[in-house]
Formats: sequence, C-alpha cells, structure tokens
Amino acid sequence: MIDYIKAMFDLALDGDKQGFLFFICLYALVVCGYSVLFQLRVARWPEAKGALLQGGVSKIGGTEPVRSNQEYVASALYEYSVDGTLYQGKRVSPWVMVASHNAKFLLEKQMRGIQRDADGGVSVFFNPNNPKKSYLIKPGKLGIAFTLSLAVGPMLLYGYAYAV
Repeated sequence: MIDYIKAMFDLALDGDKQGFLFFICLYALVVCGYSVLFQLRVARWPEAKGALLQGGVSKIGGTEPVRSNQEYVASALYEYSVDGTLYQGKRVSPWVMVASHNAKFLLEKQMRGIQRDADGGVSVFFNPNNPKKSYLIKPGKLGIAFTLSLAVGPMLLYGYAYAV
C-alpha cells in the first residue's frame, strides 16, 4: 500500500491525472469519513428542552448589489438547561451551509427541521461530556448516508476507472 501511495505521489508530481485524482479521492475519504464519525457521535447526544430566543435565515457579508450574489446562513440563539445549569447555544446543525439568495430556500427548509413542542419549546441536543456544545437539529440517517457516499464514492469510482 505504501508503495502504491508513493507511486501516486510520483505521478502527481509529474502532473499525471491519475495521481491528482488519487489524492483528491483520498482527501474526500479522510474529510468526509471524519464527518461521518462526527455525525454518528452527535446522533447519539441526549436531548434537553429549550427555548428558541431568535431563529431564522440571516444575510452574511457586505452589501452586494446583485441579489443572487448575496449569501445567507441559518442562525439561532437558544437557551437550555442541563443538570440545573443554564446554557445558550447558537449552532443549528452539524451541516453548516452557506447559500446564495437563489438557494436560501434550503436554509429555510433546514430551519423547519427544528423540533418544536406544542408549548413553543424546542429540542436541544447537547454533548453529554461538554453540555455547552449543542445543536437544534440532529444528523439524520439520510444525511449520514449522503456523507458516507461522498467519502467512499470517489474512491470507488477511482478504483473502477483505474482498476486498482
């Protein structure tokens, strides 16, 4: 395996497409693989009841005269209590997305994924080892599967194309 990686490194240094693709696929495997492990861990976090103080889709960056070039993020401010200690959180989801004006609807859909109670409270998912870290949306099976496909898919396609 080490010899293969060295050979791919030499190909990449020579400007060969196969060497570049190998390292791009390896990068996707490592980064997305880590993301899958993180999402699996967050999916097991316990839940606390909280109160949403602010929530919505916010414009970020400077003033952009062309609407389609404006960028947006989902933003929130919420409070929750764990073992009698009050915490505030800002993270909406482990899936951090920045969207253009034309794709802002994706962020609005993400915000609709916040679990709300009949009394107006929200579910907050917190790290049991560090309760000040929290999210309003847990990673779902579909999102984890998508990230896993981004991790493994490119390497499988590479293997198919170059018959490793």
